[in-house]
Amino acid sequence: MAAGWTAAAGWTGGVRRRGLASVLVLGLAGCEEGAAPASTSRDSLGVRIVESVAPAWEEGAEWRIEDRPVVDLAETGSGDMHMFLRVRDVLRTGEYLVVADGVSRQVRVYDPEGRFVRVFGGPGEGPGEFGFLAVLVLMDDGRLVAQDFAPGGRGAEFDLHSGLIGTFSRPQLVYPLSQPVPSHHIWGTDERVILGDDRSIQGLRRPAITIVRLSPNRESSDPIVTVPGDEVLILPDADAIPIMGRRTHAVPTGRGGLVIGTADAVEYSRVDARTGRVELIARILGVSLEVSREEAEREKQVRLGPRASPRVREIFAGISAPDEKPAYQQMLVDAEGNVWAGEFLGFVRRDEPQDWYVWDSSGIWLGVVETPARFELMRVGAGEVFGVRRDLNDVEHPQVLRLAKPGAS
Repeated sequence: MAAGWTAAAGWTGGVRRRGLASVLVLGLAGCEEGAAPASTSRDSLGVRIVESVAPAWEEGAEWRIEDRPVVDLAETGSGDMHMFLRVRDVLRTGEYLVVADGVSRQVRVYDPEGRFVRVFGGPGEGPGEFGFLAVLVLMDDGRLVAQDFAPGGRGAEFDLHSGLIGTFSRPQLVYPLSQPVPSHHIWGTDERVILGDDRSIQGLRRPAITIVRLSPNRESSDPIVTVPGDEVLILPDADAIPIMGRRTHAVPTGRGGLVIGTADAVEYSRVDARTGRVELIARILGVSLEVSREEAEREKQVRLGPRASPRVREIFAGISAPDEKPAYQQMLVDAEGNVWAGEFLGFVRRDEPQDWYVWDSSGIWLGVVETPARFELMRVGAGEVFGVRRDLNDVEHPQVLRLAKPGAS
């Protein structure tokens, strides 16, 4: 296992400025300019390391997302069931499309053409109801698990034909983990390490979190691997999210693995989901993450907003501008095991198209796929993508878009 992470125990060592890049000092073997292969692979301490300097897709073979939706659930019907706000997830399973709507706290089911079929959940504290509907998990057998966001929050399991099967409460301090592909297990993050962390050391820190797998009855959890968590700025009397702070991304692959990225560099690690052992590190070399002072200041002002209190303005005034942006803002695994990492847009660029780095399951960088402007990508299938697009009036449109793969068999 790479030094710096421990399986089912704790993260050893302090917060590292470069994350995984400082765990193993790596580089391409010297080559004449223009002679280096697009990707190289080698083993180091039992970990396979794949480094790419150019995409593997040849010209004309690049994947692309078509802008015109295959299905737009805000346009396929009328009434409350076709009005959405704070959409948390969009997915396809069998004959249905499913949406988790955050404000109504409902799990809504539609047919393939987008016609409303039935609804589950809603606000409340009763069986199958939610305080803050946040995560949908599609199980291997087609059942759907919906979960509250709060640590130790409620969960409910649904059959998409017959409705509620059962309910559970996650263990205390365990948050739900997004799972963009079908899975046999429910995953979460245990953040109790943060609560017990020594606050006497102030400044920019990454308190550790533990990725856990819930037991079959969801009442307990097994720790798998402990990694650096999200960046936080520890101040004498408050905590703050840094400008362009790095987040940790942990994504179950549904194939016995976890993909983990710390956003320090354009790279990720694949971890064995039983042992927590790092099996693969895949990275793209030569990507500049440099941020100008002007960019950082614009991001700060947009985050601050026009109605911030004097105390909030005081806190923001003490946050220094970063020299680099996070290597990516979001990470997904698609239905074929490819890993997607979406570039950091922040608040300033949130309405722009987004570039996604795509690696195949072996860690080779395939190329870049652009998502449309104002579209939040949530899941990627074999030939379609799922997400929500905001129109110019900020009305939310859960959509299915075609993913074109020229030359794919």
